[in-house]
Amino acid sequence: MTSNSSQVPQNKEAASQIYFEGRPLPDNLINFSSQTGKELFKQALNEGYAESYFNLSSCFSHQMDPAFCGLSSLSIVLNALQVKGAPVWKGPWRWWFDEILNCCTPVEEVKKKGITFAQFECLAKCHCDVSVKRADRTSKEEFIADLKNVCSSSDVYMIISFSRAALKQT
Repeated sequence: MTSNSSQVPQNKEAASQIYFEGRPLPDNLINFSSQTGKELFKQALNEGYAESYFNLSSCFSHQMDPAFCGLSSLSIVLNALQVKGAPVWKGPWRWWFDEILNCCTPVEEVKKKGITFAQFECLAKCHCDVSVKRADRTSKEEFIADLKNVCSSSDVYMIISFSRAALKQT
């Protein structure tokens, strides 16, 4: 399979719409699939700081709506932790997914406005044990220690809320 980037929308309405198929990262960020990204991953793996990667990557799923970043992140972690209580997905399979995570805040509201840090905290606490830390109340040293602990474990995860605008992303 190869990409066919030469396809052009066939009608005027489609041609006038804006499409997002990925954007280049700012120069201060490293693309995971770049040579540097691959080297950093190998280093993390060799040093024991990629333990959580495999459980998480095997449970990866795309968010069903642009506003569901937090919901999708949480569903991936719930599946990686194999948290009991996931609804029946298909046949006998149980699976957490973003559209069913509606404790504390209705999914339709999240779809319209996104989710705040406090709403995410409430939602996460509905499903698993959570330790919540805010950047403005945590030292850099404490964050790095927590990050090392999480990355060297396969049963503890960290979800980070960040500003896309601060990273010069959409």
